[in-house]
Formats: sequence, structure tokens, C-alpha cells
Amino acid sequence: MSSERREFQRLRLIPPVPGTLGTSAISILEIGVIGARVHHAEPLDEHNADLRFAFEGNEIWLRCDVVRTATGADAKYPDSGFESGLRFVAAMDGSGDILRAMLATLVSKEIERRPPQVPHNDRAIDGDKTVRGTQARYVCYRLENGVWSRRPVFLPEQPRSGFTVARGVDHDEMERLCRVYQVSDEEGQRLIRLFAELSVSEEMEIPPRQD
Repeated sequence: MSSERREFQRLRLIPPVPGTLGTSAISILEIGVIGARVHHAEPLDEHNADLRFAFEGNEIWLRCDVVRTATGADAKYPDSGFESGLRFVAAMDGSGDILRAMLATLVSKEIERRPPQVPHNDRAIDGDKTVRGTQARYVCYRLENGVWSRRPVFLPEQPRSGFTVARGVDHDEMERLCRVYQVSDEEGQRLIRLFAELSVSEEMEIPPRQD
């Protein structure tokens, strides 16, 4: 069975971010490039609605499908209202870029907060730094037996240990992330994969842009 995967990570927001889903007031508990988990006090009136919220003065407007709603004992926080999972259908007016910028900012802060001091590693990552001679759109950084490899790949699948980014992402920054990844705990490694996936989602135009 392949250990590669393509799902995109979500970031837990602390504190939750207020917004609206259609006519309902909601709080965003988790968000990524393909969807979100939101809390709301009352049942939702719509199964297809626009999610609107702001980050650093920029409005984010996403068209969504409500894919599930949990209540009572089934919710993550019982007796606190409702929680719904959202799938993003379209990013309106450039909101996809703003969402990626928001996630990059928040994830970078969290990554910098979490790990211990990162040791310097003089050993270069095995692989072609320039990735010449290929039309592959992605680059996979894989950690095996304490050694990193860097290879062009045609599919944006994330390795079991390591991460995949879009071709053209700064190599020196990725080497730094490799060092951070190697000394991070499981949650820290998940955050680094989330950060890496932002370049993949931009390349794949996820969520789809709609003006």
C-alpha cells in the first residue's frame, strides 16, 4: 500500500476567527485550502453558502458546500451548539491568494514558536538543486534513515516522512525547513507539511478562482 497522500492539512485557529456563512454568524475553528470546520449556535439555513471573514483588514470570500454537521454528543464540544464541515467550491475576488497568505503567516509563526534550536547541517540534501531536465511541476523532499533526498515528481503527493512543494520554491528556505522538520514533534512536522502544501495549492489553483 502506498504511503503517499494528497489530502491538504488544516490549521486550528486559536482563538477562532469570527465570520458569516450565508446569513448565519459562525466561528472558524480550523481552516485549510480545501475547507474548514466552523461552530454556530443555530442550525444552518443553507447547504450551499458563502463564507466571509477578514484577516489583517483583507476580506476573504469563499463559496462553500456544507458537507456535514455534528450536534450534541457527536460534536467535538458537546452542548455548545453545532459544528459543520465546509468544502470550498470557489474563491471569489482573489480570496484564494489572501487565504494562502493568511495560512502562511499563521503557520510560520507557529513553526517558529514550536521547535527547539535547529542545528546546522553541513551535509547537502541528496539531489539536483536546480532540478534540470524535467517538466515535473513539484519537488519532493523525503527523509529516510536520517538522510534527506530531493527529487522532481509529477504528482503533488506528500511523502510519509517529508514534504512536497511546487517547483520554483526557494531551495535554501526548503533546506531550513528540512532541518526544522527533523527536530520537530509530530504536530510540528504536520505544520511544516501544511506550509509546503500552500505552494502546491497555488500551482493547482485550489480553491478554484472565480472573479
